Amino acid sequence: MTASELTLKQLPGALPMLMQAALTRKKPGPDPEFPQATLLLEDLLCSQQQLQRYREVCRFSGASQRLPLTFLHILAFRLQLKLMLAREFPVAPMGCVHLGNSITQYRAIGCDEHLRLSCRVADHQRTEKGIEFSFVCDAFAGGDLLWRDSSRYLSRQKKPANGAGQKAKARSASPDSEPVAYDLQQPLAISRRDARQYARVSGDFNPIHLADTSAKLLGFKGMIIHGMWSKAACLAALETHIEGASYCCEVEFKTPVFLPAVPQLHYSRVDQGLDFELRSAEDNRPHLVGRVRYLETNSD
Repeated sequence: MTASELTLKQLPGALPMLMQAALTRKKPGPDPEFPQATLLLEDLLCSQQQLQRYREVCRFSGASQRLPLTFLHILAFRLQLKLMLAREFPVAPMGCVHLGNSITQYRAIGCDEHLRLSCRVADHQRTEKGIEFSFVCDAFAGGDLLWRDSSRYLSRQKKPANGAGQKAKARSASPDSEPVAYDLQQPLAISRRDARQYARVSGDFNPIHLADTSAKLLGFKGMIIHGMWSKAACLAALETHIEGASYCCEVEFKTPVFLPAVPQLHYSRVDQGLDFELRSAEDNRPHLVGRVRYLETNSD
């Protein structure tokens, strides 16, 4: 498939795309082909009002003149959604499960910087559970790469009959073991209001995050918090422990957090960073497993 670039004049509106996504149905073949397209937004200036609301709901300090590591994700998500709604994209956006996210910040980004934002599909594979694919979104100032976001998703699909298509690859499962022991922990109270406020500021109005009734209609026992809210809130709780401004934070989303809840944030300092988990207070199962690693060029 020929690679292509599409330059946008402004970020696409989230709500119209989500309404379109709710009506979109696709049936991928045994060997789905993903578009080799890149979306570009040449001049992005972050809304100070949206930024302040984001800081409040994710619990970041309000005094900083720098963007929180995770803030640009809510803008890049709109580019991801636009790519998923393209006719040639083989899977439907609704029902996709966010498996993990990695964000690397090469230097601090000022709140008033003009940025160039890009988004593309990086890779895909068929697994035992369906089709996994990744988006990579980059933010530049001038010719410098400042920020990179990689998000991995799963579109659940039935296994191809008779081994048709490429051979499915099973995700490696960790053997049963005792939970990792961390040095410190603190509660992270999460309310239904947190989920609704995050939906408003991010534009991600997935019904599973809005109310118990709508979540149950989609197969959940109740409403759940957004995975990227959990990542952001963990980083906000740890921000006084993070050294410098050049680092990478990777997380894997394990189990949903049903609301309201008070999971426990466990964390430890390690060489060149932090390890952390957000765990259920009831059964100690992990909701999210993450780590922060400083870059060699780390500086303020």
